[in-house]
Parts: sequence; structure tokens; C-alpha cells
Amino acid sequence: MKVTFLGTGTSVGVPVIGCDCEVCTSDDPRNNRLRASLYVQGGGVDIVVDTPPDFRMQALRHGVMHIDAVLFTHSHADHIFGFDDIRRFNTIQGHTMIPAYAGRETLRDLQRIFPYVVPEKPEGLFRPIIEWREIEGAFRLGGMDITPLPVMHGPLETLGFKFECEGKSVGYVPDCFEMPEETRTLVEGLDVLILDALKPTPHKTHLTVDQSVALLKELGAGSSYLIHMCHDVEHAATEESLPSNIHVSYDGLVLSV
Repeated sequence: MKVTFLGTGTSVGVPVIGCDCEVCTSDDPRNNRLRASLYVQGGGVDIVVDTPPDFRMQALRHGVMHIDAVLFTHSHADHIFGFDDIRRFNTIQGHTMIPAYAGRETLRDLQRIFPYVVPEKPEGLFRPIIEWREIEGAFRLGGMDITPLPVMHGPLETLGFKFECEGKSVGYVPDCFEMPEETRTLVEGLDVLILDALKPTPHKTHLTVDQSVALLKELGAGSSYLIHMCHDVEHAATEESLPSNIHVSYDGLVLSV
């Protein structure tokens, strides 16, 4: 699998509007974070997880040229509001339908927010050509096996995803405050695990850096990456403080798994 971090920031991105802190004014490009999104390629399919408001810029910046499916973790604004730009991929892929997968509540929100989505090309109109598909359990796309990973994002249940292809495994959990035992079992010993780590201090709906690192140590992935970080996380200093197999992700990071 090839995994590209399209965005690694929290809901407001980094730099934050109107902030002149050390991270927001940093010369290190790894401290510049668009909203969280992942591009996973393998098994003959190209998959985007979440379409944040920055999605158009992410696709241009990181050379996303093809999408076979879109997966949604949940329906918060920072994870869905770039969805309209999927219509460009419909066009360059011959006006073919692209399936969008989400849990029941997320799917209901998406259908309410994007009521103009259609399953086939409308005459004379430029709209996303999408088939909505509810996630009810594990499923397969091409040669990729995908398992939903339910976690708690404060009071809201959201999804992460486990991707398995040709004997390799990647877990992606960008918004998480608590991981149920059944989900922990699903992500133990993966090749790569990507996990929420909002900031160093406590938050009501996200793991802190220390909480994320402690959980990653328990889960024992071959290598792990922190994601969904705010401007309280300085890349180089945080990376230096971590165990050797746990890293701070950054926009544009590409993993070959």
C-alpha cells in the first residue's frame, strides 16, 4: 500500500487565523497543517478518507489524480466540506459514479448537506455523481479489505478504518477520545497505526499527545503516527520526544507499506 497524508491538522488548521505563536509562524513546513485527510492506494484501488474544506488544495498539492471511493469517519465540518470537489474526479474519470461510504448517522447528515448529489450524470449540470453506501461491517474494494473501527469522539461515535492488502495492514483513527476494547483488538499489531493526538493538554473529545503515545505503545504497531494536531504541537520538538517507532505525521508524508 501507498499512504499519503493529505492533511494532518485539527479543525482550524495550522497556522491558525490571527495567531502569531511559535508554531503558526514557524519556517518548518511540517508545522503547516491542512485539515485531516488520507489517500490510500493498493489492491488496484485509490481511496480518500474524508474530504475536508482544504480537499481541492490537497488534491492539487499532492497529485491526487484518481479516486475509486470516498470513506467518511464522521460528519463534522472539517471532515466533509470539500466533498463537492469530488465532481471533478467524476469528470476526469469519464463521468463515472464514485461510491461514498459512511456510517448511518454520518450518511444521513451527508445526504442532508449535499442533497444535489446524483448517482448518474445529469444533462447539462456539473454535480457530484455519487452512490451513497452505508457501512454495516467489513467490506472489500478491489484487492483491499476495509474494516470500520468504531471509537468515541467525546459523546459521538465515529469511525476509523483498517486497511489490509497483500498481507499488510494500516489503521487510521483521526478523531478519538476513547477506543473500545473490541476496536483495540482489531488494531493490535498492525504494520502502521495512525492515531489522533490533538495537543499536550487535556481535551473533552480528543486524545492528548501523551494519551495517544501510551495507547500506541499498548497496541504495538510496527510504526505509528500522530495526526489531527493543533498549533500546540511543534513538529521537531515533539518528534524528538517520542519513542523510536512513533512519529509526528506531516502534510505530504508518503508511506510505502
